[in-house]
Amino acid sequence: MHTIIIFLVILAYSDQTEITVDTKSAATNFDHFWESTGLCPPDPKEDIYKFLLSEDEKFNLALIGALPNQGIKQVRIHWLFDLIFYSENGYNFTYLDDLLDFLVTHNLKPRFELMGYPILVELNKERDFWHNLVENIATRYISKFGASEVSQWKFELWNEPDLTNYNLLNFTLSEYLEYVTGCAEGLKGAFGGQNMAILGGPAGLFREENHPLCWGLLEACSNSSETFECPIQFLSFHRKGDGTAQGVLNGTLELLDSLRSKFPSLVDIPIANDESDIITTWSHSWEWRGDSRYAAMVVKVISDHYKSVTLDRKTKIELLGNDNGFLNYHPFYFTQRTLFARFQMNHTHPPHNQFIKKPVYTVMGLLSFLGDGWLQADVNPQDPLLTVLATKTVTNGSNLAILLAYGDDDYVNDTIKPVQIVVKNVPTGGRFVVYLLDNVETNPYKFWQDVGGPVFPQSSVREEMRKREGPLRLFPPTPLTSENLTLTLNLTIPSVALVHVCPKPTEPPGPVTKLSVFNVTRSEIFLTWSDSEIATKCVRTYEVEFEAQCSNSLQFIRINPDDGVFLSYHYAPPDNEECESTVGRYRVRAIDYWDQPGNYSQVVVFPY
Repeated sequence: MHTIIIFLVILAYSDQTEITVDTKSAATNFDHFWESTGLCPPDPKEDIYKFLLSEDEKFNLALIGALPNQGIKQVRIHWLFDLIFYSENGYNFTYLDDLLDFLVTHNLKPRFELMGYPILVELNKERDFWHNLVENIATRYISKFGASEVSQWKFELWNEPDLTNYNLLNFTLSEYLEYVTGCAEGLKGAFGGQNMAILGGPAGLFREENHPLCWGLLEACSNSSETFECPIQFLSFHRKGDGTAQGVLNGTLELLDSLRSKFPSLVDIPIANDESDIITTWSHSWEWRGDSRYAAMVVKVISDHYKSVTLDRKTKIELLGNDNGFLNYHPFYFTQRTLFARFQMNHTHPPHNQFIKKPVYTVMGLLSFLGDGWLQADVNPQDPLLTVLATKTVTNGSNLAILLAYGDDDYVNDTIKPVQIVVKNVPTGGRFVVYLLDNVETNPYKFWQDVGGPVFPQSSVREEMRKREGPLRLFPPTPLTSENLTLTLNLTIPSVALVHVCPKPTEPPGPVTKLSVFNVTRSEIFLTWSDSEIATKCVRTYEVEFEAQCSNSLQFIRINPDDGVFLSYHYAPPDNEECESTVGRYRVRAIDYWDQPGNYSQVVVFPY
């Protein structure tokens, strides 16, 4: 038996828990229904293009698209129709074109809310207006990106239409149903009369009182007639928590029970909780949002919903999204509902921005390694603080991934929890790795606090924060020498750990694609790339290589000294006053667990 014991720190111990997983046991379908984020651009509506197309927001979106294995696939953005301007020459789509081009280039898809109103268009709430507008938009992007691409987008009705701060057109129920029908007809028309577009809604809060539009839509759907044909293919709603992961699940189940009772004919429609956040109000500051507590809670929300909604209630989850794609502002660098800490370096000339990855971003990468088949894990004794997701890849390969989250909402405890994992029937000749997120080794927020919480962190501080972004790989890819694997992890609250097992591949990784270089400031850049053609999740690292124009010897050298499996790298070499030290040529390749290299990306010259 292959046994590894991992001791992280020597502190007080709690009782050991044993987890047993058999890779040959039957697997249940396990969709990755959480791969989404969202945001709302700030007012005024006629200026939202300035925010969505700003350098800050492009950095934000590029990093979101740089998670491994498309850890986040969709971005849900409010008020997209307000990116369209109208003149005597017709609609001007320039700003919407630019945003969608950027998303698609960086491996993201819009979760396209049919929301807002083109600027300078005379108010019209009739069905034909919405039909023509939506058909015009969808036809444009089918022509631009192809029907196969746009058919993978998810379209959604107006966000929370019963709230006055969103229902700016003051829809009545009859007007709202006209809007719904017009949007559906427009999408169908763009696809030549075929139902290729995926449309859902009503993206509502469904409070019992004063929410007539969302309840009215479901009432109309449950009584479809010649005058109204229900178009929604997923039923979306918003249920956030009360500061706990359990609160999110409780809210979801309470609403599902109510919907089943009121509308039994709709029980087979997949559900989507677009905003399954731990607590309301993205801008409020909470300490746990800055460290691994947030990451552990996200894992618990996903696991609880899969087990309670999918397995127990036999209800398909179309989406369980986090609305955390916002940009923080001073003085809340780590503690707002964001994926990154953004530092606005206003003392430089010109000003620039620095982004630090938070654990909640990193955990989306770890989640992406899970397979498409859920395995029953035997946990003995049960621990309410320990979440276990065991999966294997059924459709393509036979990878095994076990994700553990140890935490209790905003609780922190350094007591060590020994967790023994026994995996039966692992592939002999395969290899495995273990990744860790916790508040000890991977906590850039604490490091920033320890050095005084500078508003403008110096380069040395930024470098140390990036070293702590995680995930921490506990050891190199390790050979499996028998059919059973036993290892012990010593976890503290909070922490997330991933055990990833791969069989030996028959060929090396595929090539890296879509390499991009972004200028941050003088002699500082970050790179992103795509793994869409890598064809394996068993990547030990990406090697980023640079041929410096300033160097007397023009040859490529590796510039990322530490292994990493995320699809980005921030490069900040010492500045050379005579020659900017980031000017030159870049390329990237993947290296798998067996040290087999894939083909290099195309060489990119910076500046372009």
